[in-house]
Amino acid sequence: MYKASYRFLYTALLTAGLSVMSVPAHAANGALLELLKILKDKGSITQQEFELLRDTALAETGKPAPSSAAETPAQAAPVQTATAPAPQVVAAAKPSPDITTKGKLEFKTDEHKFRIGGRAEYDVTLVGNDGAGHVGNSEHQFRRARMFLSGTAWTHWDWKIQFDFEDADDGGMAIEDNYLRYRGWDPATIMIGQRRTSFSLGSRTSSKNITFLERAVPTNLFASEAIGIGGRAPGIILENAGKSHTFSSGFYLMRQRSASETDSITERKIDDGWGFMGQATWLPVHQAGNRLVHTGAGIGYKHYPNKTVQRFRVRPPVSEGDRIVDSDQAITADDYWSVNLEAASIWGPFAASAEYYYGDFGGTPALGATDMEGFYVQGSYFLTGESRGYKNGKFSGLKVNTPVGNGGWGAWELGLRYSHTDLGAGIGADSGNVLSAALNWYLNNNMIFRLNYVKTFCDNDGADTCDWGASAGDPHYLSFRTQVFF
Repeated sequence: MYKASYRFLYTALLTAGLSVMSVPAHAANGALLELLKILKDKGSITQQEFELLRDTALAETGKPAPSSAAETPAQAAPVQTATAPAPQVVAAAKPSPDITTKGKLEFKTDEHKFRIGGRAEYDVTLVGNDGAGHVGNSEHQFRRARMFLSGTAWTHWDWKIQFDFEDADDGGMAIEDNYLRYRGWDPATIMIGQRRTSFSLGSRTSSKNITFLERAVPTNLFASEAIGIGGRAPGIILENAGKSHTFSSGFYLMRQRSASETDSITERKIDDGWGFMGQATWLPVHQAGNRLVHTGAGIGYKHYPNKTVQRFRVRPPVSEGDRIVDSDQAITADDYWSVNLEAASIWGPFAASAEYYYGDFGGTPALGATDMEGFYVQGSYFLTGESRGYKNGKFSGLKVNTPVGNGGWGAWELGLRYSHTDLGAGIGADSGNVLSAALNWYLNNNMIFRLNYVKTFCDNDGADTCDWGASAGDPHYLSFRTQVFF
């Protein structure tokens, strides 16, 4: 009964609209007939209602109705149409939002976009030791469990908010990203809010798209929140990206989180410090067939109003394990400067990258050298012929040629990385080298199994230079990750 009443009212309203439109009937006749056809095809009106409304519209200009109900308005007798349909017709014929579910969940119209995404990473890590001591514990845990909402409003305004419900480093829920970005100014986009700072290729590349389970040790050290030069921080950022370059410059209120702090959403204090970062990349070679050469450089500065740098330390590139380098305690400093040089290449199925980091604390008392440095070199090769993704100055997602479930074996990747990290004598004097090997199986564009082997090397002329001491030997790790994201 309600359905019949609705259709009757719907038909009556459309019929009345035909008779009272402010423009001549023949001016919007063609567009209106097309609209009626769309409504019929979608089931909004019945065939009988379609014929009634069509005949009413044609009667306005004295044109005969089509000889068959199956005939479309385009097949009917020609009608005079206006160059611009009536506004009522344009609004009614506006398409519904596009919904994308291929690898993501996205709703899109002409001016607006809304997306829901997330990732889950579960790790199992086995710890071994080739010395007399025992370092670390075998663990299994969620490394990350994140959800985000993002979108675009009125074409030029982007926004995003992301939560991490289980962060292995934080031990609790974290607010990762929360920002607004304006893209309506040609020279640069303007972003206000919190996100990961742009300092190096390793830190800019999402954890979804890195080759190994974790970023290299020097990347994690120089981008640590304890130092305050990296991680996620609120700020104002200007960015520009072209076909062969990117540029980012920002002013940040950089949080200074201590090594023992576990809650990453503790309120920030202004006296934690402030700083700025600048970073630029360039592609001197960019050829078809996924062949490119990437170069870049970054600089960062942090000012400490309270003249204190919290204790900072970093693990080997696994989600668990004792810290390989450690400042041992807080140190006194006025400020900190850091620079980064980066290079990378993608050449078909082969990809390589290398980065160098240097940092120095200023205004320190007589503690000895307070500079530190590190570097890594890595390479990877896809046995199944894929090429690593690249977009806007960083590595991006992979497109699997033959996904599992569609008659294929997915994508298989081998990776190898070597890194070196060295703290100055005044900040712990720890140093260590790490060799990592990776075997990755990409089932499709959104599901990955990763297997990493990590070996630490800390012996220097018979003395163990890593943080855990000479009696502990040099541990090694075998880690397996199940990763799903969309």
